[in-house]
Amino acid sequence: MSIIRTNKNEKVAIISYYFSSPYETGGIRIQKFVRYLPLFGIEPIVITRKRANSYPFGGRMTSLRTLPINRPFHFEAFTWLPRLFLACLRLIEEEKVHFLVISCGPFSSALVGALLRRLFHIKLILDFRDYWTISPYISKVKLFNRLLNELQKPIEKWILRSADKLIVIQETMERRYLEKFPFLKGKTKTIFNGFDEEDILNTNCELFNKLTLLHLGNLHLDLNPRYPMVFLKSIQKMKDEELITESNFQVLIVGERFKIFEREVQALGLSAIVKTLDRVSHEEATEYLKKSHLLLLIVETEGIMTSKIFEYLATGKPILALIQTGELMDFIQAFSSNSFIVTEPSSEEITRAIRKCFRYYSSKAYQKERPKEFIENFNRRELTRQLAETLDAMW
Repeated sequence: MSIIRTNKNEKVAIISYYFSSPYETGGIRIQKFVRYLPLFGIEPIVITRKRANSYPFGGRMTSLRTLPINRPFHFEAFTWLPRLFLACLRLIEEEKVHFLVISCGPFSSALVGALLRRLFHIKLILDFRDYWTISPYISKVKLFNRLLNELQKPIEKWILRSADKLIVIQETMERRYLEKFPFLKGKTKTIFNGFDEEDILNTNCELFNKLTLLHLGNLHLDLNPRYPMVFLKSIQKMKDEELITESNFQVLIVGERFKIFEREVQALGLSAIVKTLDRVSHEEATEYLKKSHLLLLIVETEGIMTSKIFEYLATGKPILALIQTGELMDFIQAFSSNSFIVTEPSSEEITRAIRKCFRYYSSKAYQKERPKEFIENFNRRELTRQLAETLDAMW
């Protein structure tokens, strides 16, 4: 576990299980908040678990006593709670911290926050990067996990009652939490994920030498089995029709790898066109974004606003979106008129959309589109301003 300090202004303790590793996308939101909060007169003091491959952070780092843990994620997320509680006690006593921001998941960290809120009357702000017990994915997980979810419902309710503010990452999520927990009325706020201009906009990176369709991140094939497989069928159809070849087109799937997906790629004879690559750091992922021509988004479950969409849109490149109707679709339509959206898992529809992508790229109409409204409202500095404004209103 580590404590990371920045400038000396108004102090806010931020608990984030994910923070220090460049390979953990769950920490990026907090990394960016921590980077920009000092610009608004707030000193973030981050409490996170210590990792060997730490994220390069410019602040002073003080190591706390920690125990080596080689356990599955869910076990480790609970074993750090005693150390987390003691670290928070020390901060409250030594630094006179009166605000506690907790990034969830894992949601176990919120237990410590709720306890401290009741013991010391500090302000507790929960930042839910994901749904907890009302997740749209819950019907798709195994029975054991559904039972665990039921057991956690009263815990979630107790923790939410303890919170002074619940921050979520999309409007659909805020609406669903208010419907499920009416006592949260007046205590919720949506602060979207976003993009950092330095990561995305400042670049003259050369594109790949053939048309490249890129998917970044986890396909979640265990939860979204249909769209990825239908997508492969569509690629096979275009290959059989000789509309695409390995010399003029490639699909890069960068992130968590699934054997069932790779076996299907091989079975369909697509190994030379569809390439699956291991998980990379966020910095490397943005390099792939800059070098690709088209971006692939696959979200089969309604009600999910994946964080990658903001960096996709910030590039201004066309997106092939295989998604459900809802907030995510509305968002893409609002800020990317050069994208292609498919809402039915139909090989014909997906093939038609890929053909449109190919024709669009081949024509002189291909261009980037970065709406000023999107750039101004969804950059990380502006989103951090919204967080600072929320904290200021609670002081």
